[in-house]
Amino acid sequence: MAITDSDPTRDDRSILSLQMDAIHSSSPASFLSIIAASLSVYVYWSPDIAAGLMIWFACIFAIAATNVVTTAMRVRGVPEGWTDEAWERFVCVMHLLSGLTWGIGGGWMLSIATGQQALLTISIGLGAVTVSIPSVVHQTAYNLFHFPIFWCYAVGAAFSSLEFRWVLAFGFVILAPFATWIGRDLGRKLVMALRLSIENKRLAERLEDRSAALESANRELEVLSSTDPLTGVANRRHLMAFGRAAPPACAVLIVDIDHFKSYNDTFGHVEGDACLVAVANALQSSVRPHLDLVARLGGEEFAVVLTGATHDLAAAIAETMRVNIENAHSAGPKRIRRVVTASIGFSVRSAERSRSFAKLMEEADDAVYQAKAAGRNRVCPAATEAKRASA
Repeated sequence: MAITDSDPTRDDRSILSLQMDAIHSSSPASFLSIIAASLSVYVYWSPDIAAGLMIWFACIFAIAATNVVTTAMRVRGVPEGWTDEAWERFVCVMHLLSGLTWGIGGGWMLSIATGQQALLTISIGLGAVTVSIPSVVHQTAYNLFHFPIFWCYAVGAAFSSLEFRWVLAFGFVILAPFATWIGRDLGRKLVMALRLSIENKRLAERLEDRSAALESANRELEVLSSTDPLTGVANRRHLMAFGRAAPPACAVLIVDIDHFKSYNDTFGHVEGDACLVAVANALQSSVRPHLDLVARLGGEEFAVVLTGATHDLAAAIAETMRVNIENAHSAGPKRIRRVVTASIGFSVRSAERSRSFAKLMEEADDAVYQAKAAGRNRVCPAATEAKRASA
């Protein structure tokens, strides 16, 4: 994934989405508004105002239920066509309706309240504003909720018969801008935290991408450092590492293409390279996957390491290689212009007769010269192997 600079527009959309999530996460507090409204109806209940109390309670209940239901809808992505901007408008409308319902109802109750009733109404109003604190993450929604409450409470207190009604009214008037100032400062810090969380997430993604790219590059470098670029088999460096780690019982085969210089001179180096690739494929098809290794030593010479091999197994696989190379000309579109043969020498090591990997290579190389001296296109064991086989 490409690493790009942060997009301010995309960041704003992400922050808006997080703001809506934060506001909706506090929707279970809507049940508290139903409890508070029930207490208010109980305390103020009177036949003369019963109808008004029930209408007000119904509005509180409807708003609370709507908040809970829409939160569940947002979690499930319903309706599908709603963007975060649409949810923002809806949230602002619901905060305004809730603020007006609490403000008008609370102001009306304050205007007719006794001292004890007024104490409950003021406590519930302040509690509602406190519970709405998560809304400061979206300043507009928060202001639409608490301004109607404080100002309606101020009007209700001014028209009440309470002893300190003007003090209460003045207090509610100044509480509105004071709450706005506190909410703005807190809201900015929360939005900054949201921006930091988005940036941290993006940074983590970049680090993950770079780590994956670095790991991929390392794997590619590892392959390049251990692979012959022409034939795709292992190179000498990989061969030596594999050979040093080989188990005590193993065999080394040296494969040398017969008369390859003549082939190159006749058909050109491009065709010569194609011939080398075909021979490498023939060798790969002759060994056991995940057990043995085919490597190119250089030029027209290859080496093969057979793990856990006995003399008979090494001889059988070497013969299979010789036949497959000879048949490569007629085995399909291998781009071999004529029949190609190879001389193969091999040396075997057992747990009882341990020798170094370099010694095995030397013995197998000597056996190749014996194969060429004997007429080419044949398999020859190392001199020590021939003596053991004849013993």
